[in-house]
Amino acid sequence: MRLRRTVTLSLRALFSHKVRTVLAVSSICIGVAAVVITSALGAGAERSVTRSIERIGTNLLVVRPVAVQRFAGRRELKGTVTTLRAEDYRAIAELPLVSNAAAAIEGAVRVKSGATSTMTTLRGTTPAFPAVRRFSVASGRFFDADDDRLSRRVVVLGSRVATTLFDDDAPPIGREVRIRGIPFDVIGVLAPKGVVADGDEDNQVVVPIRTALRRVFNADWLNAVFVSASDARATRATETQLVELLGWRHRPGRDGQPDFEIQNTTRFFSLQKQAAESLSRLSAGIAGISLVVGGVGIMGLMLLSVKERTSEIGLRRAVGATPRDVLVQFLLEASVLALGGWVFGILLGGTGAAALKAITQWEIAAPAESIAASFGMAVIIGVGFGSIPARKASAIPPVQALVSR
Repeated sequence: MRLRRTVTLSLRALFSHKVRTVLAVSSICIGVAAVVITSALGAGAERSVTRSIERIGTNLLVVRPVAVQRFAGRRELKGTVTTLRAEDYRAIAELPLVSNAAAAIEGAVRVKSGATSTMTTLRGTTPAFPAVRRFSVASGRFFDADDDRLSRRVVVLGSRVATTLFDDDAPPIGREVRIRGIPFDVIGVLAPKGVVADGDEDNQVVVPIRTALRRVFNADWLNAVFVSASDARATRATETQLVELLGWRHRPGRDGQPDFEIQNTTRFFSLQKQAAESLSRLSAGIAGISLVVGGVGIMGLMLLSVKERTSEIGLRRAVGATPRDVLVQFLLEASVLALGGWVFGILLGGTGAAALKAITQWEIAAPAESIAASFGMAVIIGVGFGSIPARKASAIPPVQALVSR
């Protein structure tokens, strides 16, 4: 009964000063909304990085030739060195810590079907490519060793390319496309995979590597070897073996620099994830500061309220209210302001995060931990910043309060 009376008095006091109450609630609301939005963006970024790692794999290494050095007298010199060969790929595949490997040559091409054409990446590779890069075939099949050995003109389309070239209901399997004027038979379509560090994985076409070397690019070098380590924990050791092997097979040039580089995708994504986590912590810290500022606003409002309601406090004390009753009443008022701000902040933050996703197409995720943390902060702010005015109100002598009237 006493608690109900205290709650009624607290709500009546808050609603009697609507402008102050709205300002105090808004200060907490803005801080909580900032916490929700920044945490949702940070959680979305971390989830995106995690998905990218899962799509590519935690044990993938990529060997690529380095870029050609430019010299002042030869401005037109560009591209990559052409010293990575099929013999290097076969030597890499025989390393003890390598479970699988796929050679590749890549380049931009225009693919045409009837009157429809699109620019895409052509990747000539070996039959082990889907296993190494974690691709799956949505329809049809992937080419096999016989297709590669006989340099057959067969192609597997990425999902985006298939949708662009064949927008009718007929399946693309068995139909013909032209790549640089050369006819290819479509034998499969890859399952959608999305965008990763190397680009849009769905905007590519894959052909046997011998076909790409002889019929499309007229080349005898490679520009990538995808390596799958035997275990994710052995990735660093596998990288060391690759450096030693290629360092022995490819003597450094006059500048002492190797003509190849090894990309550790897990390390790259780990750096991305660390950057996303650091940004989330920084944003959460800034939002936390805004919450503290909101708490200061609540304390200021409550101190002003204590000064204005001295006679009310004295009257309550005169009719039997204890200092504890007054303390509870003012703590309750501060807590109501903080929790009200938290509720509206959650609603505002959720709406803002959804609007930001719709406008920018950024990935967001529900930050359950941040929401729980913001609730705890709201409670602490309400009790902590409200305790000073509450203790001041409870310490007012009844006689002094009544005389002030």
